[in-house]
Amino acid sequence: MAQNYAYLDQYGILHLHNQQEAAKHGKHVATNLQADDSGYPVVDGEGVVYYSQENAAYIRGNRKDGERVATPAVIKQLADQLK
Repeated sequence: MAQNYAYLDQYGILHLHNQQEAAKHGKHVATNLQADDSGYPVVDGEGVVYYSQENAAYIRGNRKDGERVATPAVIKQLADQLK
């Protein structure tokens, strides 16, 4: 399992990428979470779009068209490390 790195983009959205890509965005932390094709963390088989400023998580889309779910603890922990 390859290690990914989490970072918050300029809008506070959590992304995962390899170290080189994450480093371009400043502060980042290592994680064992896998990323979907769009660079969002995968939890329980679903890509999760997480908005840190709202503490809001969505699956099968984003806040415009996705389903809001309870924020997985692992996502909240990552985001807290990045603030």
